[in-house]
Amino acid sequence: MARHDILMRIKQAEADAKASVQQALQEKEKRIADATTEAANIVRTAESEAQAFYEKELAKAEGEVKAKKQSVISEGMRKVDALRSSANAKLDKAVEYLLKEFMGLLHA
Repeated sequence: MARHDILMRIKQAEADAKASVQQALQEKEKRIADATTEAANIVRTAESEAQAFYEKELAKAEGEVKAKKQSVISEGMRKVDALRSSANAKLDKAVEYLLKEFMGLLHA
């Protein structure tokens, strides 16, 4: 093999190696860009799912609080009505007692 042929083969091998390295670098950059895009999409999806979960749980908690509030109000109103009924029932007895006492003082 002639010296000229050997040099040409070496130059060709160097050019091929350089092209392979360049292609590998481009592939690396593409994979990094793709991975970055995919990671950003995953983060956006996770944030969206987290926000939806938060809103769902918040609505659930608000519903539970409203139900508990209504239960407390209803129980309070029931007790007020019971006290009112009891007071009304005792009112007649109290008036009768006061009248007897007053009449007793008048006759004394």
